[in-house]
Amino acid sequence: MTISGRIIAAACGLALGCWTGAFAGQTTLKLATMAPDGSIWMQALADAKAEIEAATGGAVKVKIYPGGIMGSEKDVLFKIKTGQLQGGGFMGYAIGKICPDVNALMFPMVFRNYEEVDGALEKMRPFLDAAARNNGFETLGWTEVGFSYAYSLKPIDSLAALRATKVWGLDSPMLIELFAAAGISSIPANITDVLTALQTGLLETVFGPPTATIAVQWHAKLRYYNTLRLTYALGGVFLSSAGWNSVPVAHRDVVKAAFDKHCRLLTPKVRRSDVEALDFMRAQGVEAIAETPETRADFERVAAAALQNIRGAVFSAEAWDLLQEYLKEIRGS
Repeated sequence: MTISGRIIAAACGLALGCWTGAFAGQTTLKLATMAPDGSIWMQALADAKAEIEAATGGAVKVKIYPGGIMGSEKDVLFKIKTGQLQGGGFMGYAIGKICPDVNALMFPMVFRNYEEVDGALEKMRPFLDAAARNNGFETLGWTEVGFSYAYSLKPIDSLAALRATKVWGLDSPMLIELFAAAGISSIPANITDVLTALQTGLLETVFGPPTATIAVQWHAKLRYYNTLRLTYALGGVFLSSAGWNSVPVAHRDVVKAAFDKHCRLLTPKVRRSDVEALDFMRAQGVEAIAETPETRADFERVAAAALQNIRGAVFSAEAWDLLQEYLKEIRGS
């Protein structure tokens, strides 16, 4: 369940840019992202761009289109396929298309804390990078979108309380299976319509990382959130295989190292931002409801039931089993 990142020129102009760069003996990588200009995600991309252009003496240029000006992540993937763009910084839909096996890490109730996230992701990186490469993309860096919580107009302190609210439903196979296992009826709505739905009472419960929840102004209509970390979401920077192959061999290490470095530096910033976002929400009157062992056990039971229809379908059994092996090592169990 990845939520936060879905909010964001002409083809001939882009094509002309590609030809001009080629004639100048220069490689230009065009990347698009939904991240707004001025956001910490966009700043990380801008920092990587500056480092690459300086280190290559301008032989590799990076052009970044922020804030969804190239369309949704689905639109960006199409433009990458047709060669109008070479890649993107993704936080939502595209991640599951580029590397379906990353969904294993984003399945509900997989991670309990950041230590598990960091340990498992580092161990899974070679597997995930190879999976993305087999799917036609080169991974330049993974980064954090964050843990998602349930926010509501009514207090949610149990699975039964969640069932009794009007729950936002996304077009996500994992979420659909989870809700089915939990006996939850959900109401579908595009992310751009959620705020209005909260205002009118059509929806009463929504999900997302704290920073993203504030960015789309949902917090202004919410009254409660449960501290249970429901899902974890990843983002990343990717180039198409064609885009990667267009980078001169002598500069590939520089390009990958710069994006990987700034994606890694971004993760602690996202975590700080989420802490600050929760602090801000509480200061605005959104009440925190502490998770209980019983609530966690209920959600883990539902997630285990939903897993039966997800493992081997949305992500491979190999990815899930590998992740579980690493989690056992990390937990010492």
